[in-house]
Amino acid sequence: MTFILLQAEVECRCEGEALTRIPQTLSVPLQRLTIASAGLPRLRNTGLKVYATTLLDIILTDLTQLETIQNGAFASLKLLRTIYISHAPKLTYLSKDVFQGISSTIKIIRIINSGLTKVPDLIHLPPANILQMLDLDNNHITRIDMKSISIKTEQLILANNEIRYIDDSAFYGSQIATLTLKGNRKLRDLNSNAFNGIMNLQELDLSSTSLIRLPSVGLEDIETLRIQNTHTLKTIPSIYYFKNLQKAFLTHSFHCCAFKFPSRHDPRRHAERMKEIEKWQLQCAKSDSQRDNNHENFLSSGNVLESSPSLQQPISANTFKKEKDTPLTDVTTSNPLYKFFNENSKGVFYSRLMRSEFPVDDNDVPSSWRADGVEYPLAWDYLADSMDMETGTFHAPIDTNQTQLDEYCGNFTIRKRDVECYPIPNALNPCEDVMGYRWLRIAVWIVVALAVVGNVAVLVVILSIRSEVASVSRFLMGHLAFADLCLGLYLLLIASIDAHSMGEYFNFAYDWQYGAGCKVAGFLTVFASHLSVFTLTVITIERWMAITHALHLNYRIKLKQAGYVMTAGWFYSIIMSSLPLSGISNYSSTSICLPMEDRDTYDTIYLVIIMGLNGVAFFIIALCYAQIYMSLGKETRQAHGASMGEMSVAKKMALLVSCS
Repeated sequence: MTFILLQAEVECRCEGEALTRIPQTLSVPLQRLTIASAGLPRLRNTGLKVYATTLLDIILTDLTQLETIQNGAFASLKLLRTIYISHAPKLTYLSKDVFQGISSTIKIIRIINSGLTKVPDLIHLPPANILQMLDLDNNHITRIDMKSISIKTEQLILANNEIRYIDDSAFYGSQIATLTLKGNRKLRDLNSNAFNGIMNLQELDLSSTSLIRLPSVGLEDIETLRIQNTHTLKTIPSIYYFKNLQKAFLTHSFHCCAFKFPSRHDPRRHAERMKEIEKWQLQCAKSDSQRDNNHENFLSSGNVLESSPSLQQPISANTFKKEKDTPLTDVTTSNPLYKFFNENSKGVFYSRLMRSEFPVDDNDVPSSWRADGVEYPLAWDYLADSMDMETGTFHAPIDTNQTQLDEYCGNFTIRKRDVECYPIPNALNPCEDVMGYRWLRIAVWIVVALAVVGNVAVLVVILSIRSEVASVSRFLMGHLAFADLCLGLYLLLIASIDAHSMGEYFNFAYDWQYGAGCKVAGFLTVFASHLSVFTLTVITIERWMAITHALHLNYRIKLKQAGYVMTAGWFYSIIMSSLPLSGISNYSSTSICLPMEDRDTYDTIYLVIIMGLNGVAFFIIALCYAQIYMSLGKETRQAHGASMGEMSVAKKMALLVSCS
């Protein structure tokens, strides 16, 4: 047992498997009681009463035997602010009345890393109390039923549970600022009204789930949305459903494109929004026209204030200025007319006069008034002489039926929503076009045509040659042509999806990147690139041996040996192109289906191996051609005239190395 004094708060920590009940003989007035690694099987409703007047925080941690918390266990604690229960695997259920009589001072309830299978009933929490946090992280909760949570809290954490489904209006009537549901890997489906009735929700976190779709009902007021590491989410609601959304942290960049191009993302909802705007524009125009007509009719009837000719003039730039630029507040508050009408029931006249909104009845005007012991006759023109300004004519009477519309139209604006969204779209994950540029699109189609036609022609020629002695060079060139043909087919697939989704790729991105098309394209490009590099390396070694050991016929690669080597190359290429299909990196991270995702150690190792092996292949090719070049001899390398042919061959070798 340990006592710790922390800034005038006394903490007592009790540990040991032999501890099966809450100690009742702690004489020091306790503010914080910690029971850790104890054999406590239940928390009795009388266990904490002895500390009712002083206890602020109760902490129960590493209680492997704790199974029950009796009803009203916290009822007597008048100052209780924190309940913390951690690592209690046998605590699977809390009864309906467990929080009965709990103090209104409670701010934090945390039951984490335990065995709860259901959200506790919170009906007994003080209705006027707003919690700072209700944390049920890392339990075994499987479902949130209809209207099962009704609470006022700044933060509700239901992360890392086993939630599979959230029912209709599960949080109905709750006031929750931040709702965290991340880490529920089995959460695949939400009722379309799952968040219906939730109030004041500002931040929602659904990261690391298996969510397929996100409902929009109840999320109109959120400001921050987090759905990271959720690769199953196919679509996201239109930006028009999120009135206050400011930041979004998503898994796919193409979902951010939906916020950037709302008309292409959801044409139906965009059309509805445009109709709403058009309706209000027409009503506002009609309201303005009606107001102008009423004003003209009112003026034509001669209803103007005739006490001063200046009242019939339009308001000038000096309307609210006095001589020597005295502020209007100084004029009105110091003037006896203001004081008189501010102190008498007929002060409404002054209010009407200053607003110039209503016609003034002559009966409302007093013949004289008295202020500060001085009587002022009506003949004294307060507005004309004291304020030295022109007030303009009175407006027509206000139609009270138009008040609400006028207020709306007075604040009517059309603005494009600007949501700060991550990950930001880029060249590999674009919003509109896969290719991005017209010249690039044309160039790719040209390369596709040349690659497919050219390599098919090479294969036809090689296969059609009949020779008594098979050539190793032709055998290797056939493999190289096949690899390049696969690369051409990959470019054909990329060019096709670009043509199909031109201008709105983000609407097709999920089906393409997570569908069979991208997997086939990715497999083709990785297989083709590895087989091509491998074959080019073997060809280089074969040429190096043939040239540098021209007089030694035994230093040659035989056809049988070449067959074994290329079989190994095929296995290597197939394995490297199959790994992204089995979860090591993946082909779905980019629009061009390259395995560029680096989420864990296996992904990193895979990418490092690819880069490393390609680097080794380049080094071997460069070294072999360097030796071939050096084998020409100094005279040949410095030759002119007749020997320029050999020098040209050397230059072509250098070009081949740089291109490889």
